[in-house]
Amino acid sequence: MAIKRLTDINKHLFMCNGGSCKLLGAEETILRIRAGLKEIGMEQEVHTTKTMCNGRCKDGPIVISVPDGIWFRQIKPSDVSEFLGRYLLNNSPPAEKILFRYGER
Repeated sequence: MAIKRLTDINKHLFMCNGGSCKLLGAEETILRIRAGLKEIGMEQEVHTTKTMCNGRCKDGPIVISVPDGIWFRQIKPSDVSEFLGRYLLNNSPPAEKILFRYGER
């Protein structure tokens, strides 16, 4: 894997690959997100990390975006194209997929 220049990164997606999320398609979601980032030319500015359990199994697959502080729920393989288009290309996080935002109660 090529080493990214940290100064190019403006978002970091932590993608759950724990047991429950795996059962809901997390591995395919991760592959599609990474392929989609490359396809839209954002693989240098969006870093991805596959994690283990993020503690929200019933809401999986979970994707956490930093520095925006948004926890997305149920990002299934079939959601990836729309997720990337709405959130990363148009800066409009899909409200129906937001589980939590930092600072909210």
